[in-house]
Amino acid sequence: MTFIAIGCFAFALLFIFDLNKLFYYNKSFTFCFPIGVALLCFSTIGIIFGSYPQWNVPLSSRFLFGTLSAISLLLVVYTLFFALPFRKTYCELKNTNTVIDTGMYALCRHPGVIWFFFFYLFLWLASGKTMMMLAGIVWTVMDIIHAYIQDRWIFPKTLNDYEQYKDKAPFLIPNLNSIRKCMATLI
Repeated sequence: MTFIAIGCFAFALLFIFDLNKLFYYNKSFTFCFPIGVALLCFSTIGIIFGSYPQWNVPLSSRFLFGTLSAISLLLVVYTLFFALPFRKTYCELKNTNTVIDTGMYALCRHPGVIWFFFFYLFLWLASGKTMMMLAGIVWTVMDIIHAYIQDRWIFPKTLNDYEQYKDKAPFLIPNLNSIRKCMATLI
């Protein structure tokens, strides 16, 4: 449970990072984002290599779900670090960023949450560890809460044209129209 608590603390740091962009504009708080990400990675690795109860996963299933987990992780990384302008998003304090509404961000307003969920779902199925399932559920709920707070209070004030973007893209669950727009702008 310690690793799950550390992962929850990571989300608190991500929230502080967002609040800093909204209210404080203190450069030292920009480190909350990388520290939060590092703590989440540390917690995930701790659970994977920890001696927690698990069921026997056949090698073929382990390979399949491990591959799907790796693909989901790559999609998280792409969505958060490459589909957005990295420096403006994570390093600058001014809140004059422009909404990205193409590619992954045409799919929904918080596509990272989708890939995050699938990463932990497939990681649990690959590892067979009950603790990974519990961590995945808790952290996905934390991620959804974080996305809701961003969507409701943070992004409308820190991203230009966010209210119009909310009319164009669904919150978390893609629809047929958003999937088409995503595919058209990714290719």
